Amino acid sequence: MSIIDRVKKDYESIANEIKQERDGINVQLHLLNMEAKNEWDELEKKYSQFKFSTARIAEAAEDSAEEIASAVKLVGDELNEGYRRIRRALK
Repeated sequence: MSIIDRVKKDYESIANEIKQERDGINVQLHLLNMEAKNEWDELEKKYSQFKFSTARIAEAAEDSAEEIASAVKLVGDELNEGYRRIRRALK
């Protein structure tokens, strides 16, 4: 086998390894983006509920306001954690 044939063979081997790695990463990125999009959609639903609940606090009686405020804080904490997960996934 000539040097040129060996170089071609080595190049093809390296090129195939790189292509396989690239394709695998591409699939993972696509799945990550889908997962992040699904989480985003769920968070958007919760965000709408969160905004609605915060508006209700102002209108609620004092006894009910504490319960609603606790629920809003819980949803707010969930939203913050969800957005942080998406941000970390996108890095």
